[in-house]
Amino acid sequence: MKTPIDSIVRVHSWKLDEAQQKLADLESLAIKLEQDIEKLDNEVLKEQDFASQHPDVAQTYPAYAEAARERRKRLETSIEEVMTLKAIAQQELHEIYQDLKKYEEAQANDIKRQQDVLKKKEQAAFDEMGMQQYRRRKASENN
Repeated sequence: MKTPIDSIVRVHSWKLDEAQQKLADLESLAIKLEQDIEKLDNEVLKEQDFASQHPDVAQTYPAYAEAARERRKRLETSIEEVMTLKAIAQQELHEIYQDLKKYEEAQANDIKRQQDVLKKKEQAAFDEMGMQQYRRRKASENN
């Protein structure tokens, strides 16, 4: 039998999955941004090496280097923002997890209460059957 607590647990499980996915997405984004910085640094080194070997191209290198520095700065800013969002997402995940555990415990208690009620009803039925058998036996002994 479905109870309201079952629905609450299901919703919070869904929220937990969603929060985990959000955190995973942010982690993936942070990794990608780190890789972009590494790739940019490698490109700058290649361009620097190329410019040092080709004096005719060396004139354009300072503009490229400045653009690369700006790009790196933007990537670093993005990483900081993602890390902030990641910390917030981790906190949200923790809170959702705590709520879910609380509701799961309430659900377990609800199930236990239902089982206890069922056991009491079964025991009452068995007691009634025992009493009826006892009465029949006494009645047949008296006749």
